[in-house]
Amino acid sequence: MNTRNTGRKIAFGFAVASFASMAISLLIFGYFMVTRGGSDVVTASLFATTLFFLSCGIVLYLMSKPPKYKLEPWDSVDQPE
Repeated sequence: MNTRNTGRKIAFGFAVASFASMAISLLIFGYFMVTRGGSDVVTASLFATTLFFLSCGIVLYLMSKPPKYKLEPWDSVDQPE
């Protein structure tokens, strides 16, 4: 199985940080939803921020996954002609 290279490890770290930020933003959103209601501007902004961190985390996690197969170059000697 292939492992993550340095760039993919960095992307995975940012994905974890993004998911953590999403969880914090979701907790603050829940608090403001109870105290201020859903029609407040701050509550709507926190909901948008939560979705932003979630989408960034998903994209960064998918970018950080190691490839399933090792790709050989086009001019490899193992290629049939």
